Amino acid sequence: MAELRTEEEQVEYIKNWWKENGNSLLISVAVAVAGVFGWKTWVSNQEATAANASAIYENISSVVTAASIDDAQRQSAFHLGDELKADYDSSAYTPMASMLLARAAAEAGQLDQAKAELEFVLTSDAADEPMKQLAQLRLARVAMAQGDLAAAESALAAVNSTQYESLQNELSGDLAFAKGDLEAARTAYRKAVESADQQSRSLIQLKLDDIAAGDAS
Repeated sequence: MAELRTEEEQVEYIKNWWKENGNSLLISVAVAVAGVFGWKTWVSNQEATAANASAIYENISSVVTAASIDDAQRQSAFHLGDELKADYDSSAYTPMASMLLARAAAEAGQLDQAKAELEFVLTSDAADEPMKQLAQLRLARVAMAQGDLAAAESALAAVNSTQYESLQNELSGDLAFAKGDLEAARTAYRKAVESADQQSRSLIQLKLDDIAAGDAS
């Protein structure tokens, strides 16, 4: 009888405990389950976002890196870039696409478009610092192509990394040459040659040779 009473007491205790705590327990379980499903949903959304942004970037890349593209294809790539900015601005693919689009725009003589793409990269939280430094240098090149030497000088002054030292020196040489300071241009080109790769070194050397030819004449 003592054992039965103990069991009855245990059952009664459980019933009372459930009355007092059952609702809060169910709520806790529901919150935990919702948390698991919420996390899975968030991860799934992140994966879908990355996949969509990646697909758009690949489409842009396939167009602008083709051997030749027409105006319609180029404009289509710019439209896709706008879509990336609007829907996936926090994706790393978005500033990467802008770098490609800036080059395509510059090659087509669409310098305002190139400038806009590069300025987007500079303000993008998804762009890392090396990308921003390269965008700054390319912005200087675009400014020089537009004849805005003050803007080019400002863009070069904003570069605070030596990661692209050769390109920075080359552009400094271009700027000095545009200003008519041949000695400064010569010095900058020589510095650029020292750290340039083989292909770039040949092009920079041509600039040096042009200055020398000008001096000789």
